[in-house]
Amino acid sequence: MTGSPEEPTANRTVKWEEVAQLGMPEQIGCPDIRPLGPTVAQLLKARKVTQATLAGFLAIVKSYYEAFGRLPHEYQGACNVPIPIEVIALIGENQVAKWQAEADAVWLKHPKLSPTAVARRIAPKKCNYVRQRISKPAK
Repeated sequence: MTGSPEEPTANRTVKWEEVAQLGMPEQIGCPDIRPLGPTVAQLLKARKVTQATLAGFLAIVKSYYEAFGRLPHEYQGACNVPIPIEVIALIGENQVAKWQAEADAVWLKHPKLSPTAVARRIAPKKCNYVRQRISKPAK
């Protein structure tokens, strides 16, 4: 009797997930169920989430939606609503514009402050990233 995609063929006590953890599951006919990158649970548990990690997560979400029209459960949130990539880009652009406006206001009052000092004032928890996105106005 042959196995189904849900169960291994030889040993009925082993799940595909356990077989896949051994490595190279595709060579033994097991679907590869390892996550491609950080899952929602991993992002929420992480002490610090970098922009690169978020970009990787969004790339995985985009790829899954383009390929399959849905997401595996480990990439879904409490309310799994697909977000168009164009909207995600707009969110990022709006956030950077907001930081730049705040930075410009600080520089009006304190023109000698460095981008790092201004970033610390407007976004203390994300100051390194914000520092890279804002630019000091020309004199």
